[in-house]
Amino acid sequence: MSEILAEATFPSVIHNNEVCEEIVKWGNKNGFPVQKAKLYNKMNGYVGFSPDNYFIKATRLPPVPGGWKVVVEKYEAESRIIPLNVKPGTNEVNRFILKMMDEYVKEGLKMELSDEVYESYGTYLRDLKVTGHTVLINTFEDFIENMR
Repeated sequence: MSEILAEATFPSVIHNNEVCEEIVKWGNKNGFPVQKAKLYNKMNGYVGFSPDNYFIKATRLPPVPGGWKVVVEKYEAESRIIPLNVKPGTNEVNRFILKMMDEYVKEGLKMELSDEVYESYGTYLRDLKVTGHTVLINTFEDFIENMR
């Protein structure tokens, strides 16, 4: 069972395309800072994750009263090792992957890239330790798999 840290409502004048920005503003103002929020269908709402093991989720309320229900929940962080392909000789990770890693850090993941390079079935790899919410890690891992 997750622990609810805070609850609030946003007015109905906030539209779908504005709610992510409102989550970030509200979180920063109320002591639950997040850098970025976006729609996560798997969580049935707009979510901003924090590397401090909580997330802020906004879901639509019924037409009457309207608006958004906002909940801050604590979560149990998960850690995974994700192998990343590197260029042989230089041991560099693809620049696009590095850019996406920065984006996922903004979304709430903690990442540590190992300096150690190893070979597996003719492919050179470096391990990336990723820590955060399971949904966020799964989304990042799917992105990496699609890049292979």
